[in-house]
Amino acid sequence: MTRRTMLQGAGALALSLSVCATAFAADPVRIGLAMPLSGAAATYGNDGRQGAELAAEEVNAAGGILGGRKLELIYEDDKGTPQGGVAAVQKLMTVGRAKVITGGMNSSVVLAESSVTRNKILQVNMGAQADAITDQGSPFLFQVNNTVSMNSRAFNKYLTDVLKPKTAAYMGENTEFNKTVLEHLKASLAAAKIELVSVSTYDADTNDFTSIITKVKSQNPDLLYVSDAYPSRAAQLWKQVRQLGGFKHEAMSPGVVTPGMLKPAEGAMNGVITGEIFVASEPSPANQAFVQAFRKKHNVDPNKVHLVAYEAIKVIAEALNRAGTDSDYPKIAKVLRDNPWPTPRGMLKFDEKGRASAPYFYIQQVKDGQLVLLTQSRN
Repeated sequence: MTRRTMLQGAGALALSLSVCATAFAADPVRIGLAMPLSGAAATYGNDGRQGAELAAEEVNAAGGILGGRKLELIYEDDKGTPQGGVAAVQKLMTVGRAKVITGGMNSSVVLAESSVTRNKILQVNMGAQADAITDQGSPFLFQVNNTVSMNSRAFNKYLTDVLKPKTAAYMGENTEFNKTVLEHLKASLAAAKIELVSVSTYDADTNDFTSIITKVKSQNPDLLYVSDAYPSRAAQLWKQVRQLGGFKHEAMSPGVVTPGMLKPAEGAMNGVITGEIFVASEPSPANQAFVQAFRKKHNVDPNKVHLVAYEAIKVIAEALNRAGTDSDYPKIAKVLRDNPWPTPRGMLKFDEKGRASAPYFYIQQVKDGQLVLLTQSRN
């Protein structure tokens, strides 16, 4: 082989390696989102998609991550059921080749999904609240939304210290989420010496609540507390409450009321008190920057589901970037736990169980089909 031939060969090899390196650098980082895009919780999935896509657009416009790689969001419909969630995550991991799993709006669904992702892939739960999700101690499982326990502490204090009902009744679906809501409610009412006169649970396919509401009304409670994380079903429940006359005070479990629940309720939720970790009116510069960007893209103010989806994508992107990898999950998990993360609602810090806590909690009431801020407290 002549020297000229050797040099030509070396040049060709160098060019080939350069092309391969460039192709690798340009390969997008695929983030898989398992969301309820159909079924009773579809409004959460559609809202989450809007928030996630705004975040991905901002990351990509700023140059991407890991040396210029873009984020690519891929979706599967979890249908709002545990079986649907398992199938969605399995497909995202195998067919979709996702590097990270996120999404999650319903606790029973995310609990089922976590049995698939455990010790295999990073999973960042956007919206589901059940404590049991992160009680498992899965090293690669994180969540950006408050847990039921976190929300209940602030919300129940308002119910017992401000509303001060003498008696209360509870209605909710028989799920892990609602089980924890009820446990905290019982403890708060007992500590305030408020009698819980009725506890009524129902199955997922229930759509006629008239017999339950009639039974509850016979107890004549000062407060009706409803816990249901499926917007279309909750809207139907409150319509039937109105048809049967309503209650002196009415509350809805915190963290679930969005315009996607209020709109189909058609005014039936007016007067209902709830709580949340986010309001668009919060004046901090970071929050207002998010609100303005979302409003520019969608011509409406964002809600909490938009927020947690946006935060999840932003935190995932920055964590992968700081860790310098999209697949060394022990390293990424350590980076997530060791650092605070700037978000529209302030700095989030994950604890050992992978839970983030919101800086503020807002008490709201439905008036004329809209959520109106009553008061706020610092967590």
